[in-house]
Amino acid sequence: MRPRTPPLLACGVALLLVTAGCLGAPGGRSDGPTGTASSVGPDGSETGVADTELPGDPVDWPDGPKERPDRPETLNESSVGSFARAYEYRYVYNSLWYDETSDVSAECESDAVERRGDAWRAVVTCTAYSNTGGESTADGTATSTVLHADWFTQTYVYWIDEESVHRERGEE
Repeated sequence: MRPRTPPLLACGVALLLVTAGCLGAPGGRSDGPTGTASSVGPDGSETGVADTELPGDPVDWPDGPKERPDRPETLNESSVGSFARAYEYRYVYNSLWYDETSDVSAECESDAVERRGDAWRAVVTCTAYSNTGGESTADGTATSTVLHADWFTQTYVYWIDEESVHRERGEE
């Protein structure tokens, strides 16, 4: 009787070849994704240009009433801190907003800003919640809240350079 190792080995090699593209290429950076994806341009719109090698991911903007804040014309410690705080506040607000009856409350703080090479790193912490529903009655009182959502205290790190804004979960 012949051993079954060769077919098993062939299957393993075939699986490795099929998944080789998912494993990455040698020589890439290990601190974040690279390649072509959408970036946020200076005017806050999606540029579709190749991302720089920033850690984190380009930000997918959630639906809601808040627009992305305008990028500062000059990147410095003060402007980057204010921009990252406003960006996270509006991101959180839109993430908790459901419809016109949503009452969103959010508080965000810029914890740290520093220059790292060609990019800026800003750490922002937010705590928020929303209540949705509770239609007003004729006498001005409201009915009970239909939906409550909490955005427990969360910290995110923003990586900002001249072409893009990336966001990643911060250390707890």
